[in-house]
Amino acid sequence: MKYLLDTTVISDFVRGHPGVHHRVLRCAPGELAVPAVTVMELEYGLERNAALAARVRPVVEALLQQITILPCGEEEARETGRLRGELSRTGKPIGPFDALIAGTARSHRLIVVTSNLSEFRRVPGLSVEDWREFQVHEVDA
Repeated sequence: MKYLLDTTVISDFVRGHPGVHHRVLRCAPGELAVPAVTVMELEYGLERNAALAARVRPVVEALLQQITILPCGEEEARETGRLRGELSRTGKPIGPFDALIAGTARSHRLIVVTSNLSEFRRVPGLSVEDWREFQVHEVDA
C-alpha cells in the first residue's frame, strides 16, 4: 500500500473529477487503501440521501471491494492519540475523524490523498497529496 484515500477523494472519484478519476484508475488496487472511518463517513452520507445512494452506492462498493480497508486497531488508535496530543500542544488541532485518518496513515507510513489540505498539512510527519490538482493532458495521436 502507498496511498490512503480520504472521503473527499472517494466523493471526487464517484463524481468523475478528471484528475482524481485518472489517478485512482492508474494505481494498482494494492497501492490504495481507505481507513474504516472513511467507510463510516461514506455510509453516513449515502444513508442521508436515498436518491444519491441509489445512483452512487454501486460505484462506491465496487471501488471498496478492490482496495484495502484498514481497521482502527490498537496501533492506529495509539498513533492517533499521539498526533492529537502533538497538535493540541501546538495549538493546531484537527477534527477527530481527520485525526484518525492521519493516525492510520502515519502508523502504516502511507500518503494521505485528500482535497482537505488545510487540516492534514498540520500533522507533522504526514505526507499529503491532492489529486484534484493533477492535470490530465490529452495527447493528439
